[in-house]
Amino acid sequence: MKIVIAAWHLRDFNVGLGRYARGLIEALGRVDTENQYEILMPDDSCNFPVRPNIHYHRIRIPFFRRRLWEQVAPNLVGKYDVVHFPYDSCVAWKRGKFIVTIHDVKPLLFGSYRPRRNLNAFIERMVIPNQSTQVDHVVTVSQWSKNDIARHLSLSQDQITVVPPGVDPVHFRPSLSLEQDRTRRPYVLSVAGSDPTKNVETLVEAFGRLPAHLRESHDLILVGDLRNRPEVHARVHQLRLDSQTTFPGIVTEEQLISLYQHATAFVFPSRYEGFGLPVLEAMACGCPVISSNASSLPEVFGDAALSADPTDTAGFARHMEQVLSDTGFQQDLRQKGLDRAACFSWEQTAREMIKVYGKVGRA
Repeated sequence: MKIVIAAWHLRDFNVGLGRYARGLIEALGRVDTENQYEILMPDDSCNFPVRPNIHYHRIRIPFFRRRLWEQVAPNLVGKYDVVHFPYDSCVAWKRGKFIVTIHDVKPLLFGSYRPRRNLNAFIERMVIPNQSTQVDHVVTVSQWSKNDIARHLSLSQDQITVVPPGVDPVHFRPSLSLEQDRTRRPYVLSVAGSDPTKNVETLVEAFGRLPAHLRESHDLILVGDLRNRPEVHARVHQLRLDSQTTFPGIVTEEQLISLYQHATAFVFPSRYEGFGLPVLEAMACGCPVISSNASSLPEVFGDAALSADPTDTAGFARHMEQVLSDTGFQQDLRQKGLDRAACFSWEQTAREMIKVYGKVGRA
């Protein structure tokens, strides 16, 4: 079969959609030698190993026009059996079967989480409902998202397949020299951003409730673009946590991995996730995880993390106190996370996607 993958998010390798596209494409190259792949990608995205059955098409498209161009770009490679968008989008004219990966329906549930003047946010709210009329099959990343998609887009369960993402054990792994690499005070880590559903305020409040000796001996590092969240900065200041709180902004993948590897705990109080890739990545790096129990997250961490309701500030504070003050418990949680992360691999993701390509392409 000839399969087109629209991988425009490859330039965004510091965010989940970019890592999903890269992980899937790299794994398809390792496990599939029969199908022919045409990868549509930005001209400034990462390089991949040369494979005889995979052709890479680097296309220069202005970012503000991407949502329009991507709908016609698959036709540049001629007739195909399947086109796969590994994120929310659609095609204007199909020359084959259309598969889309919908990671979640957050734009429909939380339509105001981005500024309304943001064109991409508006297009997302228009594109996702229209997919149900064009798509031949939907792939999603968790059972929770499958149920949400079926309910909100009026699709049957049979039209949706769950294929969880993986994690790269070559890069996302524990540090080989944990103590030697620790160059700063112990810290609690979280990965968030401007999306209010990440619920950073709950973590800040919980950190402020820690006993004084733990609060004063640990830093709080909040990774992600929080420039548009002045209320988070204000609450940090009100709780007098300025000297202990760091906002590094968007970091490289290498920096993120190092932060995971050396954190005393990773805390993820999100109110809604389609999957929750940061939780999986933190576990793979040997970091004890404290997570919200909302939406899909229990599917990710299983019994390998402490969890609390995203509104339970006291619960997050209690879990942090337990992890920060008990090194034996830290080690137990770290090992459980490593064992859990080993259940997710990009190779398995690729094999499951190949089954979907075959089922849909030959239907």
